Amino acid sequence: MTKQKEKPLSRFGRTLLLILITVMIIAVLAGAGIAYAGYRITESETNLPNLMLDDILVGGLTPDQTVEKLRASGWDERLETPLTVKVPKDLSFSLNRLQSGAGITAEEAADLVFAYGHDGGWVQNLQTWLRARLSGYTELQLPEPKLNDTYIRANIRTVTEKYKELIGNGDILLDKDNARIVLTKGGGILHLDEDKLYDRTVSALLSGDRELNYTELEGELAPPDFESIYSDVAVEAKNASFTETFEVEKEVIGCTFDVEKAAALWEAAEPGEEVIIPLAIEQPEVTAEQLESLLFRDRLCFMTTHYGGSTDNRVNNIKLALSRLEGIIILPGETFSYNDTVGQRTVDAGFLSAPAYADGEVVEEIGGGICQVSSTLYCAAMYAQMTTVTRTNHYFAVNYLGMGYDATVSWPRPDYKFRNEREYPVQIRTIVDEENYGITIEFWGTNTDGSHVSPYTTTLEIYDEEYTDVVIGYGVYTYRRILDANDNLLRTIEEPYAIYHLHDENIAWPPEKIERDQTEALGEIVAEPDGYFLGIVPDN
Repeated sequence: MTKQKEKPLSRFGRTLLLILITVMIIAVLAGAGIAYAGYRITESETNLPNLMLDDILVGGLTPDQTVEKLRASGWDERLETPLTVKVPKDLSFSLNRLQSGAGITAEEAADLVFAYGHDGGWVQNLQTWLRARLSGYTELQLPEPKLNDTYIRANIRTVTEKYKELIGNGDILLDKDNARIVLTKGGGILHLDEDKLYDRTVSALLSGDRELNYTELEGELAPPDFESIYSDVAVEAKNASFTETFEVEKEVIGCTFDVEKAAALWEAAEPGEEVIIPLAIEQPEVTAEQLESLLFRDRLCFMTTHYGGSTDNRVNNIKLALSRLEGIIILPGETFSYNDTVGQRTVDAGFLSAPAYADGEVVEEIGGGICQVSSTLYCAAMYAQMTTVTRTNHYFAVNYLGMGYDATVSWPRPDYKFRNEREYPVQIRTIVDEENYGITIEFWGTNTDGSHVSPYTTTLEIYDEEYTDVVIGYGVYTYRRILDANDNLLRTIEEPYAIYHLHDENIAWPPEKIERDQTEALGEIVAEPDGYFLGIVPDN
């Protein structure tokens, strides 16, 4: 077998091979260079060149330098400036951009800038670097914000609810004090749509706006029925008055308004605006306050008597009777009864046994002493111009009032009664002066004419039928002179005639009568069943 000789490469072939080897070497070196360049870019501590963020040149800066430049360009100021949203009725709210999710801090922005061209592979980062280097300035876009819907809607709801409160539910305020009717145009109808306001607010946030004026209102407007309102509001003035029982019925303030003018004012008002309709006011001549001030404004009279020397039981009875009179009101035309007011005098009612007159004798009686109260009341009632209906004087004169001015009572009779014939009610008020042992009864009412009472008495001696020159008592006529404010006599009223007996020891009997009475008394001997005898001893 013959061996073939290898032919040496031609010159062209050697050249071609050399070229191929060179190309391969260059390619290997180029790849290594690209990889190295990508590595250097990825590991660099500065931003890619020619980068812009929000019109601020931040290329070639470290993250710290980026933060400084962003702040120097007002980044924090814009971030800290809230968005103020204004709505009708002078309401507004402000949103913090960070809290709403519409902004990021300078540090967060610097991190985003640095990540551009650093967060891919070496080759990708090299390509990004080349584009940034060769294409002029690259404007970086911030990522889509993650809005805090809960925060934003809570602020929106605050103003929508407040607007609803301010615009009201359509009520009409009748303000007579300020002569006006007040209503809100669209009250109870107009409202703010929360979803629409949310969309506009988010748009303003993302646009970096500082202020948003939102005036869009929802709801169909229709004019009120002013004719119907007039029917409800218009009223004639009416004076305050007394009822039959002298309760005060309040006055009515008259008012009217111009229906056509009201409609025009409503039409001219802006939605949500208050419409003020003037009222024509007519004040009544007499008010409830004036009438109430008339009742019990004047002390018509008072009468004081003293109970010095009384027993504790008698004082108890006097105070108890007075307490039953305190505050009693007697209406015009009404008759007062002492017995009905004080009630039956019993131990259960709190009355005690004390000296009292009974059939010309001084005895111990439950409720003894209350005749001083009825007498004081009678005397005060005369001065108060009450009309006496029933009055009985004591059998003997009393020591706390002059003859003709007392009134005795017992249960169930005699009673003391009077009638109020004045124009206004009267009220009885009582006072106990323990220091001076006095009781006072006052009548309070309304003195319309200044008239007053001046009483006087005429006293006659009463003689015994047998001993016609012996005084055994007195007859007393009591009169009330009614005088006007200038002390001119208007009329004279005669009170019930009274007869007062003298105590036997105070009668100047002749000696023969005294001797005869003693003889008759000694002759009256009563035989008792047990054999004892009881003699009647005459008074000395």
